[in-house]
Amino acid sequence: MTDLDLPPGSPLPDGVRDAALTRLRAGFDAPPPRRLPLKVAAVAVAVAATTALAVQLVDRDGTASTAASRADIPELALSDAGSDYDLRTGSVPEGAARRCHAGGTGLPPVEGWTPVATASRHGVDVMAFGTGAGTVFCETTPASVTVSPPVADPGALTLAFTTSTGSLAGFTGDDPRPFTLAGDRAADRRAVAARSGRIFLVPNGFLPTGPVVAQPEVTGAADLVQRFELATPPPSPAVVDRPRAPEERDSAEGRRLGECLDGRPVPDPAAWRAGQAVALGAAESAQLGHYGDLLLLCHQDRTVQVHDLGRKPQVSGATLRGVRVFHGFVDSRDESGTAYTSSNTVAVIAVPTDPRVASVTVEGPDDADVTAAPVAGSVVLPGITLNEAGSTVVRLVVRDASGAVLEEVRQEL
Repeated sequence: MTDLDLPPGSPLPDGVRDAALTRLRAGFDAPPPRRLPLKVAAVAVAVAATTALAVQLVDRDGTASTAASRADIPELALSDAGSDYDLRTGSVPEGAARRCHAGGTGLPPVEGWTPVATASRHGVDVMAFGTGAGTVFCETTPASVTVSPPVADPGALTLAFTTSTGSLAGFTGDDPRPFTLAGDRAADRRAVAARSGRIFLVPNGFLPTGPVVAQPEVTGAADLVQRFELATPPPSPAVVDRPRAPEERDSAEGRRLGECLDGRPVPDPAAWRAGQAVALGAAESAQLGHYGDLLLLCHQDRTVQVHDLGRKPQVSGATLRGVRVFHGFVDSRDESGTAYTSSNTVAVIAVPTDPRVASVTVEGPDDADVTAAPVAGSVVLPGITLNEAGSTVVRLVVRDASGAVLEEVRQEL
């Protein structure tokens, strides 16, 4: 027996393992905690081995199969879509209706369009307009516009609009529950749909390669986990109506960024400026990219993180904005031999907002001071050890070229 006093291993009922992992993934896709959770693999094994859940898988024809057993466990409610997106009900950005109308063909006169809602993420706006001929969906980026023809509400949960930037939109049907959308690849982002009436919007979500799966929120231990497979329309064509000068891709940094952005659901990939290549340790590095308020990290394994420093910077002062990035992961095994990885080390990556910034020093409770100067638009301060027992507070000292202090930022990591 392990310390958990688990019964001997036995085959799980149909759907039980899938439901357990569904709940776990819902928790992992929520906004990140202060420190990365430890022993992830061990937790997954323990839950899968000890939890009996009810799961319902619904196919396109509406047939369902249900596992028999349930467990009295707390459920994971979905995060509010407003934490992921900027939402507007009944309005769109100024001039958006005419821009969308100009980017489409065969559309009803724009004077008859009624704004339904807008959802925005990473510089991408996805909008819905009511017209006499049906709902028109439109996505705008700083450089391009993508428009659907008018679509009639089919009366059921339907994915009606997709784009090359990874936006998705459609109709909710009669089910009032919040829901997520996910693709058929493990790497696809699980996106919470923003709802307005019978319309849903997901700005800058993911690029489907097959059917998209909708999963309504589960709030009770006795509720079924349901998954609805939605037919996926091809991406609507984008029109570049506000061209941006393409950034260089000849330098080593430019080539790395270009290769990383190829085929990725990011807005206006050619317009991203290559930042510095960041060394986070002997075996860890990332290529940075910049586009307006957006900061992109492309890791060695080609996973991509995009941060909107204009909306929710994790590090913020009068002269800089930035994020924290975990690094220095260590492979370990617990007492039962289950493998896991963990890290209590972060780097601060900050973008100066004041041209006078010449250096930034981080002073932490457990580490030697680290000072760095801006390189290609960012400052990188690695090797900050987090306090295992509570919050970690550091001081960022920002200086100009003469050494004078511009500001001191007390920052909790």
